[in-house]
Amino acid sequence: MVNAAVEQGKWPEQTELGQLEVYRGAVVDFMERNRRYLGQMDLNIRSPLVWEFYKNTLQTLAGYGAKIVRLDAFAYAPKEPGARNFLNDPGTWELLGKVTDLAKPLGITLLPEIHASYAEGTYRTIAEKGYMVYDFFLPGLLLDALERRSGEVLVQWIREICDRKMLTVNMLGCHDGIPLLDLKGLLPEERIQSLIDTVVSRGGYVKDLHGAKNVYYQVNATYYSALGEDDKKMLLARAIQLFMPGKPQVWYLDLFAGRNDYAAVQRAGAGGHKEINRTNLTCSDIAAGMKKPIVQKQIELLRMRNQFPVFSANAKIVAEVNGTKMDIRWQSGSEEAVLQTDFGDYSFSVSVRDTSSDTEYFKYDS
Repeated sequence: MVNAAVEQGKWPEQTELGQLEVYRGAVVDFMERNRRYLGQMDLNIRSPLVWEFYKNTLQTLAGYGAKIVRLDAFAYAPKEPGARNFLNDPGTWELLGKVTDLAKPLGITLLPEIHASYAEGTYRTIAEKGYMVYDFFLPGLLLDALERRSGEVLVQWIREICDRKMLTVNMLGCHDGIPLLDLKGLLPEERIQSLIDTVVSRGGYVKDLHGAKNVYYQVNATYYSALGEDDKKMLLARAIQLFMPGKPQVWYLDLFAGRNDYAAVQRAGAGGHKEINRTNLTCSDIAAGMKKPIVQKQIELLRMRNQFPVFSANAKIVAEVNGTKMDIRWQSGSEEAVLQTDFGDYSFSVSVRDTSSDTEYFKYDS
């Protein structure tokens, strides 16, 4: 019965068992136990069925309330024999344009995920074409700033984002690793290598570029462990992220100051480095975590960032650096938000006030 159903293109659970229906669970379990999945597969982007699938997927996400949809590794999709395997031109942008045509009527903004070095300038092309830029530079720049106790390069990056009027989504940690290949051209090679050495010394793993040996791509570690599991550094990193131009993306494990999960890496086996930052938290883990000062303080800052209208897309952002000190100021109408930091002792203060009435709405000192 099962063989006949499979030949008709049906799945084991779709088999009609008639009087043997009572055995359905056992039959399906038996059929499924040796099934192997090949993982991600390529789709034929010339097929109308594939575009129907894309449309249905976006409609489903919009129905769930999604406003921003990340296109994961999309620049590998328009492959051509004899052409580049990544970021074909014009194929990549034609594909992105077609997906945009599907997304716009649904009120969805696309976030193209492209890892490329700063020196290549791909992020500029994305911005010039009107798309959001995934700020993969910030995690490494922040680590560099905290280790070197200087916000100089951070301020340069803030000014570039503002000058180019780029719309960004930024982050600290994420489900992948801490991007490093992206920093080429933004930081000297020796400083990137120093970051790698530092994070590895704190228990991280280097992931090489796919298909290339000894060409670093990212370091797999939780952001908290990459910072030496230092609460002051973690809190300062979060405060700076919330004052960076763009939309902050928060990885749940960062919020709970998650440590490197070596047991998960061992369970995953070869190539399972990413599991180091994907710990499953139980309800009791979350309840216990919510009592930690590092968690409560991050939540207080997140509420501040979400509460005040000064953090708007049209705000004026000014960043200045002086030695170990760095200030970031947002201004919109009469409202002003200021972050003052000192990398010397990893301290900072945050204030939000109305300049016309000199009314202070929010004050925080670390």
